[in-house]
Amino acid sequence: MSRNTVAAVERALAAGPYGDSSSLRANSDAFYAGVTDLFTEVFDEVELQWPWPPTAQARILIRGAFDHVMPRLSADPEQARNHVAAVLALIAEAGADPQDPISNGPTPVALRHLRGTLLGEAIQSGFHATMRSDGHAFEIEPLVPDGREQAAMELLAELLPVIGPSTMSFVSGLGVFTGERLTSAYAAATPGLVYVSESLLGDRLEAADAILHECLHQKLAEIELTRRVLRNGYRDEDAHHIVIPWGGPGRTFSVDRSLGAFHVYVHGALLHLAAVDRSHPDIDADDLDARLGIRWSRAAFFASALATAESQAELGPDGRRLVRWLTEWNDQLGRCGDLSGRTLSSARGRLG
Repeated sequence: MSRNTVAAVERALAAGPYGDSSSLRANSDAFYAGVTDLFTEVFDEVELQWPWPPTAQARILIRGAFDHVMPRLSADPEQARNHVAAVLALIAEAGADPQDPISNGPTPVALRHLRGTLLGEAIQSGFHATMRSDGHAFEIEPLVPDGREQAAMELLAELLPVIGPSTMSFVSGLGVFTGERLTSAYAAATPGLVYVSESLLGDRLEAADAILHECLHQKLAEIELTRRVLRNGYRDEDAHHIVIPWGGPGRTFSVDRSLGAFHVYVHGALLHLAAVDRSHPDIDADDLDARLGIRWSRAAFFASALATAESQAELGPDGRRLVRWLTEWNDQLGRCGDLSGRTLSSARGRLG
């Protein structure tokens, strides 16, 4: 039963307005093609064609520039023009610097040129700026990938053959790094790039989970391009916050962050159930059950927390539908058993 349920839930999470990756990518492409046309028609200083240059570094920086200025375009068009033009000038200045070509397949390219290049340094700067603005002091040092990240992506595609490749397809690049207190990341300033610590790469399932986790943040960003996920005027600093019962006392998430975490944990539970069904050989059975239980229980926690009146008031109509949709499929997963035979729902509360 568990294997059939996993397959059915995977198909469901890969379909519809919040799951169909092909449609979401088409919407995103149409949006950014239009933004590109708008800027080149209105601003003489902006010279750019769609599709953008076929390197991961250039696409990450261009998308980051547009994402930064679009919310403020009407208020300060001159600043928007100058910011985008500066990024394009930097890309032109990089000239013959080595860059990583975008992947021809559904998996992102593991970036080899994040150190010692003009665009690589700009990407690192954007990452660290995002971390500082979010109140974190994380510092990372990029590494040259050694192939273990590819093995993790292959495992993700093996365990979730529909969701794995389609979710990774939202991302242009994967950066391997070393750094303290951070195992993986996605940064708003560098969209299309996910970061994975080399400390995870010795555990293929843990690394696959981290890659899925960070790629799902990009997928949710694509959903938010064309869907009213949050209420009009939503701001994290003014919004309702949810107290998180793990990770230390006094920890809270905004509704926006909680929705992103809910989205991740439902998919993470699905990945680990798939590993249970395949008798994943790289991990102890008790450890696998513990990882699965934590992910499902955290998803169930967010399902309840986001269903309250306070949380619902922060969401737009699509956000409320997205919560109901994720809750429905997480409940289905809750009927499945772990390796010990316990159903996930019977062990609710294993939050880690």
